[in-house]
Amino acid sequence: MKFNDKKDWLPEKVNNFDGEERTVGVELEFSGVEPKQIIESITEHFNGKAVKQSVFNYQIKDTDVGGFILELDAQLLQKMVSKTDDPKPEDAVLDNTVIEMAENLLKFTAEQLVPWEVVSPPIKVSHLYKLGDLVESLRNHGALGTRHAARYAFGLHINPELSELSADNILNHLKAYICLYDWIYDKEQIDVVRRITPYIDSFKKDYIVKIIDDNYKPSMSELIADYIEFNPTRNRSLDLLPLFAHIDAECVKGLKDQHLIKSRPTFHYRLPNCDIDNQDWNLDIPWSYWLQVERVANNKKLLDQLVNEFSEDLQRLTRSIDSKWVKRCDELLAQ
Repeated sequence: MKFNDKKDWLPEKVNNFDGEERTVGVELEFSGVEPKQIIESITEHFNGKAVKQSVFNYQIKDTDVGGFILELDAQLLQKMVSKTDDPKPEDAVLDNTVIEMAENLLKFTAEQLVPWEVVSPPIKVSHLYKLGDLVESLRNHGALGTRHAARYAFGLHINPELSELSADNILNHLKAYICLYDWIYDKEQIDVVRRITPYIDSFKKDYIVKIIDDNYKPSMSELIADYIEFNPTRNRSLDLLPLFAHIDAECVKGLKDQHLIKSRPTFHYRLPNCDIDNQDWNLDIPWSYWLQVERVANNKKLLDQLVNEFSEDLQRLTRSIDSKWVKRCDELLAQ
């Protein structure tokens, strides 16, 4: 769904749990553009100043909306060229030259396989449309997205701040997302390479059945414990570990990749493609699908109807090979 007005970007609930305007963070993966051009696009729209950490990592500080991060999404390579020890004075010229050569070689190699990632600061929802302008600028510079090459499993991550930090609110959003997952998946036309990677795995059926059960009314601690029992991983298309780490820092201790779980009062929505080189695509399209999740979560009557019908549909043997549930979601969402 393309937005024609800035107001279309706004969710039904604009304020967060503290009564302030909600924020949204965005992570955009793509290739085909040099860091200099990416930085120019960011500063053109948001001002600020770039600080180079390495050829893999830049910070764009003091922008109008906060700090951006630009990094080549290759954690191992970044570690290999991190400068942990200062060279001796007599070896400084040689060491710096060798380091620079190694960095550039590794950067060239990595760019063939992994994307550049722009990580935005949390931006107020009323200003989210400005990131759409940044997407246009990056596309004009030649940014390439998910479908450009078979090896490009690039994604778009959206991190919307919650309107309310309660077990009921989180559960309602989880139910809404589970019910609408097939519908969103169909609308997004998820790239075949991304389908076979583990990063956007769906929830397993046993957890889905548990969540949509009418008798499931957990406390916050029970909701967190059950989630981690069934999903002890970051690899979910809707990753709740950052949110639960914000609520209870102890809950993620001992999990694999614990050091990568960034505590924040947001959902970590990871399903969308980054279709940045498609002239008909922009951030408003995946954001509009997420807004439908919020709309359902905030509408008890619609949520109950979706959950009841989805529970029945889940039993159909042919549901994975037909589009009946997707069509039914179209009908219900159009009401």
